[in-house]
Amino acid sequence: MKHVWESIKGCNKVRDSGYATTGGVARDHEGNWIVGFSPFLGVCSPFEAEVWAILDGILILLNKGFRKILILSDNLETVQVFSSSNLEDFGITVLRRVQRIIRAD
Repeated sequence: MKHVWESIKGCNKVRDSGYATTGGVARDHEGNWIVGFSPFLGVCSPFEAEVWAILDGILILLNKGFRKILILSDNLETVQVFSSSNLEDFGITVLRRVQRIIRAD
């Protein structure tokens, strides 16, 4: 089984337009770079951008054959939400999708 950890850069707002980009980098258990990503998201909140980055990172790594992923984030709100035992109360579809992937293990 491949082991990896994913570090999320978070979101970067583009000017005052409300458009967001996000990104992250994945490294193996020895710190070697695997992949980086930086998609444009459009209009969304910083929290949603962080969750999209986590989802994108998870999907990229699953497609590369990694099954054990440690996610690192500097966004306190995101960490608190993912630490919650019940994510069903949140109305954000991407958040529920990440939850389903995490629970599928």
